[in-house]
Amino acid sequence: MKCIVCGINDAYKFGLCRDCLSSKIRLKTEKMEITECPKCGSVRLNKKWYYNSIDDSIKRNAISHIKTEKVDRIKSVNTFEILDDEILMNLIVDDRNLGEVEKDVRLDLKATKESCPVCNKFTGSYYEGVIQLRTFTTEYDGILDDAKKEIVDFIKHINKTDPNSFVSKVDKLREGLDIYLGKKEDAIKIDKIMEHDYFSTVKITKSIAGRKDGKDLFRYTHLIRILDLVKGSVIYDKLYYMVKSITPNNIELLDIKNNNLLNLNSKDFFRKSFDVIHRIPEKDKFIIISADSNETQIMNSKNYKIMTVKQLFDSQEIYLYKYNEHYFSL
Repeated sequence: MKCIVCGINDAYKFGLCRDCLSSKIRLKTEKMEITECPKCGSVRLNKKWYYNSIDDSIKRNAISHIKTEKVDRIKSVNTFEILDDEILMNLIVDDRNLGEVEKDVRLDLKATKESCPVCNKFTGSYYEGVIQLRTFTTEYDGILDDAKKEIVDFIKHINKTDPNSFVSKVDKLREGLDIYLGKKEDAIKIDKIMEHDYFSTVKITKSIAGRKDGKDLFRYTHLIRILDLVKGSVIYDKLYYMVKSITPNNIELLDIKNNNLLNLNSKDFFRKSFDVIHRIPEKDKFIIISADSNETQIMNSKNYKIMTVKQLFDSQEIYLYKYNEHYFSL
């Protein structure tokens, strides 16, 4: 059966072909404007910048530029194409009398390019907070590079959903690293990450960066000091201690004189005034010769000297840590 209107195409619904059925749906369109950032691809629609789900945002905005009659409503979008000066869409329109009808729509488009606020901040080295990574010994150590990678990867991850989160720049200094952040709230999150993953302490200070709307604007500096001692390091605070073990939450120290163990969390440790005597430990390899119920005879693998220690070991080779010609098993 042919269409009762045009007599050319096959009838689809109510005796009408698809084209004639579509012509019954009357839509009005308004010119749409889009501003695209040439650097990051974000778009501005109705004075608001969109950084995520950009295609969906444009599609929703385009639909808002289409006016239907009272008996109609746009149910869905089949196809959507953005050209230089127009947007082409194929819609499903739900009409009270005709039901669902396909409708092709064309919107006039004015497209311009302009750098977005976030990219302006980034290229202008804008920052709200600084992470200062330093070591306990104040010497540059590879542990700072590990921490920096963790911080940068974290910021890259949250930047996917929040474009205001970015690393403006990283300065490598003799004493450590300065990481400049576009969003001051991210520094608080980084503090928690560093305290979770490293034996460290945080000190926060602020300085006035300017004024806006009669209010002071502050920049925040987060000094994160990471412990760069290792097993066998020797430190001093009224007594000499050798580091036995370090975790992000605890350091175990051996009192060299009294052979007692001291456990400290990061807050208690950094409150004290430890001096570093030897950061790089002295240690020698020993070979187990024999053992009885509570003693072990061992031989130094370098000079072949034999000594007896009141301790039993599970392996055939061990390392003992040395300070002032005395050996310690850690």
